[in-house]
Amino acid sequence: MTLSQLDNHSATTIWKGPATKMCGIAGCTVQGLNQSEVATLADAFIASLKHRGPDGHGHWSAPDTFLLTHTRLSIQDLSEAGKQPMHSASQRYVISFNGEIYNFPQIRKELQQQGVAFKGHSDTEVILALVDSIGIAATLERIDGMFAIALFDQQSGNLTLARDRMGEKPLFYGWVGEQFVFGSELKAFHALGKKLTLNKEIIGDFLACGYIPTPYSIFQNIYKLAPGTYLTLSQFDQTKQPRQFSPHPGTVSGPVRYWNLRDISLSGPDLTTDSRAIGNLQDCLMETIGQQLVADVPVGCFLSGGIDSTLVTALAQAGSATPIDTFTIGFDDPQFDEAQHASELARHIGTNHHETYISSNDALGVIDALPTIYDEPFADPSQLPSVLVSAIAKQSVTVCLSGDGGDELFAGYNRYSSTSRMLEKTKWIPKPLRERLGKMLCRIKPGWIEQLLPYVSRIPGLTAAKQANVALKIRKLGWLMQTTKPEDIYLFLLSFNGLEPDPERCPDILKKRVLDAFQDHRDFLDTVMLLDQLNYLVDDNLTKVDRSSMSVSLETRLPLLDRKVVEMSWRIAPSLKLNDDQTKWPLRQILYQHVPRDLIERPKMGFSVPIRKWLREELQTWGSMLINTVPDHQLISESFYKSLWETHLSGRADNSLQLWPALILLQWLQQHKNTILID
Repeated sequence: MTLSQLDNHSATTIWKGPATKMCGIAGCTVQGLNQSEVATLADAFIASLKHRGPDGHGHWSAPDTFLLTHTRLSIQDLSEAGKQPMHSASQRYVISFNGEIYNFPQIRKELQQQGVAFKGHSDTEVILALVDSIGIAATLERIDGMFAIALFDQQSGNLTLARDRMGEKPLFYGWVGEQFVFGSELKAFHALGKKLTLNKEIIGDFLACGYIPTPYSIFQNIYKLAPGTYLTLSQFDQTKQPRQFSPHPGTVSGPVRYWNLRDISLSGPDLTTDSRAIGNLQDCLMETIGQQLVADVPVGCFLSGGIDSTLVTALAQAGSATPIDTFTIGFDDPQFDEAQHASELARHIGTNHHETYISSNDALGVIDALPTIYDEPFADPSQLPSVLVSAIAKQSVTVCLSGDGGDELFAGYNRYSSTSRMLEKTKWIPKPLRERLGKMLCRIKPGWIEQLLPYVSRIPGLTAAKQANVALKIRKLGWLMQTTKPEDIYLFLLSFNGLEPDPERCPDILKKRVLDAFQDHRDFLDTVMLLDQLNYLVDDNLTKVDRSSMSVSLETRLPLLDRKVVEMSWRIAPSLKLNDDQTKWPLRQILYQHVPRDLIERPKMGFSVPIRKWLREELQTWGSMLINTVPDHQLISESFYKSLWETHLSGRADNSLQLWPALILLQWLQQHKNTILID
């Protein structure tokens, strides 16, 4: 089809509501469907993603070709000129776009100097103008932000899907029968009204790590587009999956990388001195946070009390003339509560702080909604407080900045420091003795440790609240002492079920990735940080942030994952990130300029929840019902998980992390039993 063949009746665009950018996107091929059937399908897509954009919606379709839909959350450019799906000035391209492009003002100015005229002020219009000028591949290299893009070329009939560099915005795609479909969430695929076939091959990885690794999804022939890539499909490929298709970037007919994190990680550090690393990073962060504070709606910050969220909050407040709204949640259990510490930080920084304590009843209120919120099985226990704190923030703001990404970029996880330290300190111990000591630690009953914690808190300088899950961490230390291979240690620490692995399900996909990464013989710290940025960050943290916030129509922005910050992090020497056994050293040095050290330096808790206690008490009925009604599909070992459940309830062991993925999977299967097929 050429542009000259298009007329005013060859395509239909329908728009309802105000024009904005944050949204949900979905679309599919519509060969053989009449106009009424296309309209019905568009309504189904829009209804499935309304929570991502409750303020308006629109759709565009070309007869017997393709359908694009869009739902909108009001953030910027509320005029009609920003409505979507949007056509380029040349009328060649139609776009459905979800996200924010932070450098679009500069690109807009450059295009105006070249004579391009704009109707509105949206970044969507700037993207289309840039595509008209230099094409989609070059455009993706120019734009900085978080995004998922669907671009239809009316001249060639090609469809291009693209995802941002770090995977902040989700984008699923695949073939359902002879129909190509894409969407921000898997809910869009269910809108087709067809049963989807379960992907059994990824169950082992899910049970081990609590997430389904990109590019796979819970369904066969439906994939997640890898971060930093784009996929272009011809009209022929839109009706049938190409024979040689692979969802892995770099394959013959698969996605193409426009930005390669692995190559960036190999470029080598050039910021090797304290002053250069801190100065350059601080300037970069100030610029990035300044860009991400721009919005036509109220903006706030999540403040957990950790290094990352405190730094983002402090720099955001430093750039604001009025107090910024900050949000935190607390627990009654002191082992998991950081609310008081966050409040002290908020008072020092000068924010308008909102503190809410949640109970197990609040968690119960979220449990039943998890399969709907997260679409596919997702089992990071911090998903519960993430949903709740997002709901609290939405009452006051529409956009929230978060500190996610700091751990992965600047060596913040305990598994980075503890692994290196343990390998160094135990290498002199003979292997037989080390193994024996490890087995002894593993045999210590969690009940004994829990009974000792109140007495430990009486020791000057120590409190029971300093560390969550103390018993579990002692058992992990015992296992770690029995091995010396870095790849085995990393896989163990990454797994929920490392202590009690499912005998019938192995995390084959992630295991292969880890083993391949360690074959490169790179520095241990660089290797595990890259692995986390490519896997755990994308499929756990960013999935959690996106789904929990969008479930209540809240936009979350992540300054630490801005392209400039990520690239700069790899320019900083590993010895500065983990400096003298202190994690995130560069971020700490910047934060010290805004917050006293004594308010910062304390043991790391993470966003943990008392899942061990909840499963034995308030969630026991929920868990027992699931464990005792395992469907006859042989996806998990019924006897194995029943044994874990009984042992956990008795208090003889803390099996909460091993049980949580299995419970989430069983719950998801139960709620989707009428919409899925299990071969």
